[in-house]
Amino acid sequence: MAFPLVTWWKKDTALNTYVFGLFLIGLPFTLFATYVIYQLQVVGYIIGTDSDGLLCTTYCLVPFGSQKLDLNSVILYLNALGFGLGGVAAVFIAAYADFWKKKSTLVAIFVVAYGIVCIPVYWLRDTSLAAFNALMALYVVYAVISYILAVLFCIFIPHCMRTVTEKEAVKTSSSEQTYSQETKNPGVITTTLEDAASVSKEASRKYGFKMSIFGSFGTALGGIIALLLVIILYKTLPSPSGQQSAGLLVTTIIGFLTVLGSLITYLGLPAIPAKPKDNWKAWWAELFTPLRDLSRRKNMAVLLLSYTVYVDTVFALNSVTGQLYFVQVMPDTLEYTLYNMAFTVFGAITTLGFYAIQVWRPPFRLEHWLVIGYAIILIIPIWGCIGFADNDSFGFKNRWEFYVQSLLFNVSGSIVNSVFRVLFSEMVPKGSEVEWFGLQVILSCATAWVSYVANAPLQNATHELRFPLVLCLIMLVVPVVLEICRCTMGIFERDKIRWKEYDQSQNAGSVSAEES
Repeated sequence: MAFPLVTWWKKDTALNTYVFGLFLIGLPFTLFATYVIYQLQVVGYIIGTDSDGLLCTTYCLVPFGSQKLDLNSVILYLNALGFGLGGVAAVFIAAYADFWKKKSTLVAIFVVAYGIVCIPVYWLRDTSLAAFNALMALYVVYAVISYILAVLFCIFIPHCMRTVTEKEAVKTSSSEQTYSQETKNPGVITTTLEDAASVSKEASRKYGFKMSIFGSFGTALGGIIALLLVIILYKTLPSPSGQQSAGLLVTTIIGFLTVLGSLITYLGLPAIPAKPKDNWKAWWAELFTPLRDLSRRKNMAVLLLSYTVYVDTVFALNSVTGQLYFVQVMPDTLEYTLYNMAFTVFGAITTLGFYAIQVWRPPFRLEHWLVIGYAIILIIPIWGCIGFADNDSFGFKNRWEFYVQSLLFNVSGSIVNSVFRVLFSEMVPKGSEVEWFGLQVILSCATAWVSYVANAPLQNATHELRFPLVLCLIMLVVPVVLEICRCTMGIFERDKIRWKEYDQSQNAGSVSAEES
């Protein structure tokens, strides 16, 4: 049984290891984000009070530093801190990592760190202020590592797409040469160059789309399995206290498994060529290289900016709706697990559904799909804003509404994340994979914390969770407008062609230098 599995794995080691790696980090990613936040809310309502010093009811003030703040404000500040520190880490990763040959080692190191962060959480299950503070600190570290892993796994998509393009070019060149010799017509090669380029691009896009889709599915599948384990454990444990901490216990166990599984990512991920040492400047100058390159490539800059605004705002939107769910429904551990599991299942279904549509009969180009994905998410903040009316029982006030919005979240995310990785990977220069995907995290972390810091004082003063939805709605219009402009304005298409030709000439020059 093992030998057929090994044979299948070796047919495409890069793809299979990539999907496995994302499946592996999907386990702690889902568990930590679900149960540490849940534990913070549970403990916060126990150790906190309302403004009159009484037990918490609709809101809760908890210790944060030297003052007491609204619990939801504290979570917003933690997200802001995670973004800020993640941005600082991403600056150094983007500046220097491309010059290192062993990028699979770097991935394995951060996968190990991801597992280590999860290990202590079960021993922080008591409802004390010390445990509350420790969980807050771990949550920030978890966020920083999540952003770095998001960069490092994405870099394998442009590398593998480029590999497919090169293989297709070799096959096409060989077949053309054979055909021209048989027909004694050298002109055949010239007349088929455009067709060959089109075939290579199509093959590259299909492979990149496949990596992107199955990578996302792997993460979702990991989350589903992890949440199923929590449900089984919850139903097995007899005591209420044991049931309450079931999620934290599974998180700790998964932490150990993640550390062990990192060995497979180290051994199986492909080697990505390092950036030539001739490109190295002073260490301080390299810190500014990513931003300099971004300012020169207009098409990539707009694509990256629109996606960054989307990711930042959706993260904030998801945080707000998650807190609304907790306040409106007040779920126990089992119901909270089922709700998060539904979100993850929706993600797996919508990801495979989108893949099936594109493989069977694609109705739109990938660029058009990106606009559609950006537009779908607008429904959620509009829906939530209806809830401002006190006499209206609609607008994220019922259980079923939260499940429908979870489905909408995943329909939009499945489209946008999969398509962006492919479109962006097509334009990433060889040897600069970490730089460009690192730029997304740098821009995200440089801007996302602003909305959290802006919303947190408002939340602390009003205790109204719906106010951030208005800002989210405004911000989510921006990606739609930017992507429409990028797809329709000639300046961006000309910029894309110019830089593609430049990158091809640079690659040809580096190959010639290596051969000589």
